[in-house]
Amino acid sequence: MSCRAPRSGRLAVVIANGHAPSIQDAAARLRRADLLICANGGLRIARRVGVPPQIVIGDFDSAPAGLLRWAQAHDARLIRHPARKDKSDTELALDAAIEGGASEVEFLGVLGGNVDHSLANVALLVQAEAKGIRARIVDGEQQLFLARRKTAVPGRRGDIVSLIPMTPTVTGITLTGFRYPLKNATARQGSTRTISNVIDRSPATIRFKRGRLLVVVTHH
Repeated sequence: MSCRAPRSGRLAVVIANGHAPSIQDAAARLRRADLLICANGGLRIARRVGVPPQIVIGDFDSAPAGLLRWAQAHDARLIRHPARKDKSDTELALDAAIEGGASEVEFLGVLGGNVDHSLANVALLVQAEAKGIRARIVDGEQQLFLARRKTAVPGRRGDIVSLIPMTPTVTGITLTGFRYPLKNATARQGSTRTISNVIDRSPATIRFKRGRLLVVVTHH
């Protein structure tokens, strides 16, 4: 698959057909993207904002013909897949972003709607990380991303931060700048111990030794 690729180290934004961001937020994020990819009905958001994508990908069951014509009129490449396929439209969009040379991917519209799709889209963060891609999900006032061994949390005092183990255990967790600090703690999958912490001072930092840790930041 060939596409108009950004230079290495640039940002790709993937829009899916879930919960739509506000027009103002979407406009700012879409316009700073080096590569904009719409997964199927995510094209609705791009059209509403007035920022055409470079790629539209999926089985097009939720992308009306009029929207597809608009995208084509702005030189978008349409990549159609059959309805019976082994990957979701959002995963196909991630593949296209990686092939396009992006080293950072931001997902919009991938939460809300069916719970199964929302959970599967969160799991795409793991796939992106395994391929060396920094990825995050943005949904209104929330951001979701996988922590690195040392992570400065993108938030301010009063923001809520939840840590969710994505492996059976996450060890050596040390939190600084939080209302409820931890030092060399272990979090286990299924436990709610690390839910709803609060930033007391910025920058708040997360450190851990082993495992995979999902960070959910709710901005206020």
